[in-house]
Amino acid sequence: MSTSRPPRRVGRRAFLGAAAAALAACSGDPEAGPTSTPSTPVTPDPTFSSAAPEERALVWATWPDYIDVDDAEGRPTLAAFQAQSGIPVDYQEVIEDNDEYIESIRPQLEAHEPVGADIVTLTTWMAANLVQAGYMQPFGPGESAARIIPALAKPSWDPEQAYSVPWQAGLTGIAYDARHVDRAIGSVDELFTREDLRGKVGMLKDFSDTVGLALLARGISLSAASENDVAEVIADLSELNEQGVFAGFYGNEYLDALDDGSVTACLAWSGDILQAQADNPYLKFVVPEEGLVIWADNLLVPAGSAQAEAARMLADYFYRPDVAATVAAWVNYICPVVGAQEAMEALDPSLAANPLIFPDRTILDRSFQLPPLPGDAEAKQRAAFAALAGGAS
Repeated sequence: MSTSRPPRRVGRRAFLGAAAAALAACSGDPEAGPTSTPSTPVTPDPTFSSAAPEERALVWATWPDYIDVDDAEGRPTLAAFQAQSGIPVDYQEVIEDNDEYIESIRPQLEAHEPVGADIVTLTTWMAANLVQAGYMQPFGPGESAARIIPALAKPSWDPEQAYSVPWQAGLTGIAYDARHVDRAIGSVDELFTREDLRGKVGMLKDFSDTVGLALLARGISLSAASENDVAEVIADLSELNEQGVFAGFYGNEYLDALDDGSVTACLAWSGDILQAQADNPYLKFVVPEEGLVIWADNLLVPAGSAQAEAARMLADYFYRPDVAATVAAWVNYICPVVGAQEAMEALDPSLAANPLIFPDRTILDRSFQLPPLPGDAEAKQRAAFAALAGGAS
């Protein structure tokens, strides 16, 4: 494997496990989810540190390699925020899995006690569950709320942007190595049916991504998918796996499988492929005919933090278009900030024109999120998929 590839987030999009079900179960409304009417969170008013700015150490828990980095300057945008605000930031790359991280701080979350972080960066499904469970506190809306791109603004579980701000977003589609396929791939259905791909197709261990795209391949709207629809898709995936169609179910290691040729086509995350193309220009990222799955990671403030004001200041700073463009130029995921595309023109016109960083309506209108199933159905189907993905390597 090339050593020049930018570091990537180990387990970046892996979030299987029982924690999702536990959080969904403790929500005030068992049917609440990103696309349903949320229950009213039981949470304290925003809290603010009374310490002087230079004493407000803001602890930010996030994923590895999710901000701009410079060998000489460290993290330039973060350093600039600290210099301008006087607020020191302890940036901790400690999240490699949504479930695992939340399990590590669950007792403190449930008691509304400090969790060791003032800002946590979590994927939308987890963010929605935490907000609805009352484990997060409001820290906005700040100036950032007015700059969120429409596709990600005002989610149903946080319509006022009081509890969350998107950090980065991404698309799940298809990737393949053009050197190793007979012809171009344009649909998820082809991954399931083409004989030249048999045994060389990679699925993702992520429930929402794999099940979501499989539902789309069956012509099922994600917003209207029932438990029966999901169960049938998981059964279909299991049968395809038994037939030898799949090489395995992967987390971030799908890139290694593409590198070594054990996988020639797979479900993939847009930012990963954009980064990997620097080493392998034969890698292609495809918007499937059936559509894409879109996801986001969000900044949130745990209820036990005393740093809501500082967190709002940080979010507002990173939503300055010039700052957002600098971060996007490094991480290569979808930038959620209105105006950042214009700012990117001055940094790198080719990135400003890249639809995987700044997608237009032709992509966003074909991008969908899989909402959670009601009641116990979500936990049941996640467990069924986890059994398949965990035993299908």
